[in-house]
Amino acid sequence: MSNELDEFISNNPNVSRETIEKLTDFQSFLLEHNLKYNLVSKNQTDKIWMRHIHDSLRILNFLELNKSMQILDIGSGGGFPAIPLAIATEKHSLKYTLCESITKKSNFLNLSIELLKLSNTQVINDRVENLKNIKFDVITCRAVSKLNKIFTYSHHLTKQNTVFLLHKGINIVEEINDATKYWFFEHELIKNELEEGSFIVKINKLKKLN
Repeated sequence: MSNELDEFISNNPNVSRETIEKLTDFQSFLLEHNLKYNLVSKNQTDKIWMRHIHDSLRILNFLELNKSMQILDIGSGGGFPAIPLAIATEKHSLKYTLCESITKKSNFLNLSIELLKLSNTQVINDRVENLKNIKFDVITCRAVSKLNKIFTYSHHLTKQNTVFLLHKGINIVEEINDATKYWFFEHELIKNELEEGSFIVKINKLKKLN
């Protein structure tokens, strides 16, 4: 067992052995295909467990696992945070839609879902602004765009009580201040205690200002 996997397990004591086995399969599959699909940067390939999988699963703290929910992941890329979340909540009534506009990355996501036999997950190879006739309870996004653009692209997919759970970096306060020029929303900022400058911002009650 690698030191990084040991660190992951020690920081995620409630994750089941079955889930860790599937996460291991996904981590191995991602590393095997990383060069072909350009999924994570070369200097992060030894940090998949903590930088990517652990960081993705931090969102579990904010999901209502006892409810049936539709979750949209914008710009899924290498599958973070959606695929680790889908693995960890496989026995719950959560459905994940991974929206990825780059075809080769969309292909990787479909291959991953097939490998992992994830029946709670689908991939849409398109831009999020082109999605129609569906609303989501939760919207996630990791390192894709600034808040104002995320809201602009996805606002038509929200319900009155939709929650955004977005991974953000050191410029998040600046992004929040900029977004308030165009949108009303409530927010909560949650620090990543293991990585300086890493946050999850929880957004609700989003409304466009006139």
